[in-house]
Amino acid sequence: MPSETLPPAPEMFSRWGAFQTWWGRTNKEQVQIAEARLLSRLQFFSFKGVASTDASNSLTQARVGLVPLSGKNRLINTLIIHQNSSPSAVDTSEAAVESKDEQTDDQGRTPIAQTKLDIKTATDDESMISPPAPGERAIVVCHGYGAGLAFFFRNYLSLSQIPNSKVYAIDWLGMGGSSRPAFNFKHTSKRSIKDVVTDSENFFIEGLEEWRQIQKIEKMVLVGHSLGGYLSTAYALKYPERVEKLILVSPVGIPENPEAQKAPLPEPPKEGDSTGSSQPTRPPSPQASSTPNPPPASSWVRKLAMGAWERNITPQSIMRFTGPFGPSLVAAYTSRRFAHLEDDEQKDLNNYIYHISSKSGSGEYALATILAPGAYARWPLMDRLKDLTMPTAFLYGESDWMDYRAAEKARRSMTVPTVLMRIPNAGHHLYLDNPPAFDKAVLQVITRPWDRK
Repeated sequence: MPSETLPPAPEMFSRWGAFQTWWGRTNKEQVQIAEARLLSRLQFFSFKGVASTDASNSLTQARVGLVPLSGKNRLINTLIIHQNSSPSAVDTSEAAVESKDEQTDDQGRTPIAQTKLDIKTATDDESMISPPAPGERAIVVCHGYGAGLAFFFRNYLSLSQIPNSKVYAIDWLGMGGSSRPAFNFKHTSKRSIKDVVTDSENFFIEGLEEWRQIQKIEKMVLVGHSLGGYLSTAYALKYPERVEKLILVSPVGIPENPEAQKAPLPEPPKEGDSTGSSQPTRPPSPQASSTPNPPPASSWVRKLAMGAWERNITPQSIMRFTGPFGPSLVAAYTSRRFAHLEDDEQKDLNNYIYHISSKSGSGEYALATILAPGAYARWPLMDRLKDLTMPTAFLYGESDWMDYRAAEKARRSMTVPTVLMRIPNAGHHLYLDNPPAFDKAVLQVITRPWDRK
């Protein structure tokens, strides 16, 4: 699927555009097309603002496609970026970096594709299995709730230039462009909340572990954002020998809240829910968005949101319930939260969020089993982080609604090297809000030795 053949995303605030987006949800390729629009930008980023002649001369190659796991309807959407050799094909001398290329913009993008990008149109077992070369570091990026691997489209080029590294990004099972197996959980009087939480965590982390085995990755630097940070921590606790370093990007679930730990579990999704056919039985919350947010302030909205949470009515199910009005709900969120993006980026991200959210419900139903109303963990990481055995970094935006002070408190009981960084001019999506500062922080964490607490 060459990027030049991709149809443009419909307009965000046009009635016809909203109808086009809603009607297009029935096309199974729409998620792939929406993802490809964002990832195709990766081709045009130059290394340090210095361009090579064209993609054929670039040593950076990327591909995206599905990796089958065992069992029925279990496929992990995967992006792989690697360098054919080292050093880079472009001239990165000080003189070249200083002069840059006249055709690059202030973000280091050029009108000539710099990276060979292969977007798979079907599952290809062989091409999507790419073990790291001997001595090559595996960096695995995991998105948060309501998001997908294409959210990091502004970061992949910089991350792929980290020496002796291969970058992988996945969509969690049941989310993004991955398949949607049924998400089922049981809670009875004989089962504790921790039992239910563990089952929910395993739905994701066992998929990640099987994917790691298929890719033949012995050890990885695991980068997880928000809920992806929580799940990456759960994975690192269960499979510590497979994680070299853990980078938690504004992770959810660290602080303790006694009320959250006592909160009743949500109703299990009905059989129809896992296929996306059922609809919420309560009115949608006007504050619903495609990513979890702190509870609203007004009492009636709070009660409405809490009631929906307890019934496991997800933002995605609300969006699906509203039919042709769903794209407008997503557009209202995208235009507010990502207003700093360029217009074309905002439009393409909006279309991507809609299409990954309109797919059948699956992994989204884990949110209310892992987090209680208010986005506090039912089994907080505060007491679990001390059991980590690998160096751990915490990254937050300076305007982040996640409270970095919880991580500061947790670090006091951790016995491994830790570091906490706050990214300026950034909120919860710090990788999108301030890509250069975020990329620099990740580079420092991965490549520089650090043992400070």
